[in-house]
Amino acid sequence: MRTVTYHAEGLRELFRRERVLTMEAMKKVLGTNVKMTVFRKLRTLSYRTSYSHAGKYYTLDEIADYDQHGLWSFGSIRFSRYGSLLWTIEALVCASEAGCFASELQQILRVGVQEALLKLYSTDRLHRQQIDREYLYMSVENWRLQLENRKEALKASVTLAQGDGTDFDSPEIQKYLLRFLSTLNEKQRRLYVGFESMKLGWGGDTKMSRITGMNVKTIAQGRKELQSHAITCDRIRRVGGGRPSLEKKLKF
Repeated sequence: MRTVTYHAEGLRELFRRERVLTMEAMKKVLGTNVKMTVFRKLRTLSYRTSYSHAGKYYTLDEIADYDQHGLWSFGSIRFSRYGSLLWTIEALVCASEAGCFASELQQILRVGVQEALLKLYSTDRLHRQQIDREYLYMSVENWRLQLENRKEALKASVTLAQGDGTDFDSPEIQKYLLRFLSTLNEKQRRLYVGFESMKLGWGGDTKMSRITGMNVKTIAQGRKELQSHAITCDRIRRVGGGRPSLEKKLKF
């Protein structure tokens, strides 16, 4: 009796068409009901399991367009180059210059993080320290440096808030500004720097670009977003950006 051979190329082609697949869809294209057969083929293709939706969805590394955090989203489905939610949180916290609050991680990952953070802390994979009413999560190895950086960033935010927007020529203020910006996400940075540019007036975009290293066009975009009164709190990119929702794309 001949051994049945399952070919991975058909699976790759389906991924290229649909970008994200479920286990049932992969079983169907491979012509098998055995999950382990699917996993054997996936391993030859370098795959990722979603860290959202209880790991229900799969994609390939060659398809995922990872951002600066190593994350990629397809509609509401979220993937990480680091794998599971636990590994992703640990990687983001350890790579952070000033540690991460749960609220910051949740904003980046777009999923609940409290349970995963508690598990990472209770198994000594992350260190934490309470600051005001929140816990700051940090690397076990470098938590002292991260904590000091966070304290400097918090001090910077207070100093900047008390300023009049005209003292950015001070090297000390510039240091605090850059430290503060390092704790913000992409959208927050462009909005804040755009706001400071507005306060400076003519030539503000160019001056803030020189101080922060941000692109003049990015600063101008943030300024225009503020002036348009069309800011959404839960999006980094404009409404309508990104990839289509899964419901519109997947047709198994």
